[in-house]
Amino acid sequence: MKNYGWLIKGLVFGLLMWVMVYVIFPRFSEGEVVEPEKHLVELLFAFPAGILWGYYRFKVLPKRMNKNKSDKE
Repeated sequence: MKNYGWLIKGLVFGLLMWVMVYVIFPRFSEGEVVEPEKHLVELLFAFPAGILWGYYRFKVLPKRMNKNKSDKE
């Protein structure tokens, strides 16, 4: 399961971003009504975006960092 930890972290990231945008941030403005159930379609976009972020952050960036370190030495 350690090989797919980036997948779970990415899904959690996508879900948290959706919660922040459609549940938490609208609570700060008095004029906007909080109705996250109307934004469930955006959740379908948040999960793949989170997975891509997780893949880039935990798979691609460490490989690039190690490559740059080995090139400098």
